[in-house]
Amino acid sequence: MQTDFLIIGSGIAGLTYALKTAKSHPDKNIIVITKTQADETNTKYAQGGIAGVWDEEKDSYNKHIEDTLIAGDGLCNEKIVE
Repeated sequence: MQTDFLIIGSGIAGLTYALKTAKSHPDKNIIVITKTQADETNTKYAQGGIAGVWDEEKDSYNKHIEDTLIAGDGLCNEKIVE
């Protein structure tokens, strides 16, 4: 098997990347793989929704990073979160 882009994970991050890559590289082959069923993702179990900065006047990326680290209860790698 050969591909230009191999995306590991069928959650919201993997599928968003796949869609954006398909739009920006329509001539490339993209494969998405997952370790179980395609709909069995951590995104499915996100209990309060998906966090993000939607309004920069009311929120900030630094606050989002802080919120993510708090929600991660010390388990997050701060450099990766940033």
